[in-house]
Amino acid sequence: MIRNLSTITLLLLGICYLCLSSKVQQDPPSILGSPQDPATISCSHSISSYNVILWYKKPIGDSALKLIGHILYASATLEDEFKDHFKVSGDGSKKSELHVQKLQPEDSSSYYCAASRHSAV
Repeated sequence: MIRNLSTITLLLLGICYLCLSSKVQQDPPSILGSPQDPATISCSHSISSYNVILWYKKPIGDSALKLIGHILYASATLEDEFKDHFKVSGDGSKKSELHVQKLQPEDSSSYYCAASRHSAV
């Protein structure tokens, strides 16, 4: 008997981008999920002078990184194209989470976080 499988398994890869040795960490390294499931990737750093965590997406087969958004201290900003699908929470001075509300096939990508310092001009 052959069954029609309508669920698609999605793979989200989280990769620490611009890591300074072990001072920036991303977890989990990968997520397997089904459409409509939520997913969360965490990023933390221990660099006392850094107050921003940025989140990027690199679709499979694409060489370009797309900025999803960032969090400066507790103030999150998402790029327009990602506002309805992602949420960023946490505190840019130590830890942030990237939340995917409901997984879709186009979410199968590599996700990167980066820690940085924002200074007022």
